[in-house]
Amino acid sequence: MPTTLSPMPTIQLPLPTLMEPTAQCMPLRNHFSAPKWDESKPRELTQYFKELEYLFRDCSITDHTQMKEYMARYVTYNTAETWTGLPKFAATTTPIGDQAATAISYKNWKEPVICLYPGAEESTRYTVNELHQLVQDNSNLSAYTLGTFSMYYHKFQKICRWLLQHSKIHANEE
Repeated sequence: MPTTLSPMPTIQLPLPTLMEPTAQCMPLRNHFSAPKWDESKPRELTQYFKELEYLFRDCSITDHTQMKEYMARYVTYNTAETWTGLPKFAATTTPIGDQAATAISYKNWKEPVICLYPGAEESTRYTVNELHQLVQDNSNLSAYTLGTFSMYYHKFQKICRWLLQHSKIHANEE
């Protein structure tokens, strides 16, 4: 008598469910992923703000008061004290009619912070004198190594391009 095989039962595996993405938390002050800024390098202040703004987006932070608090959280105590002491940190706009008072925005508070540091403002990043000084300092070198020349060339290009883009020099002065 021939044996017949019964069909194998089908097993239904549950489909993986797509989880809602959870908002990332802001890092702790001294965590390796926390944004950092060295006060001795004012040109890097705007990069510090960009890093913060990426985190705000990733962490779904939209409240301007919270943004200002985080902005001061990752710097030294003295720097934070200076920044939070600015009038616009705790200031609110005056209500008009039935509207409630609102806090000064993060952006409107960031501007006076940047003004505290000469060289941090985008409009004053480099000067023609810095370009001349770079050329002068490197014109006296009698023997260039490829590495030394490369460092000079990168600095020269960076400063020169910025000066051109901001109409501080003209193309024929390059």
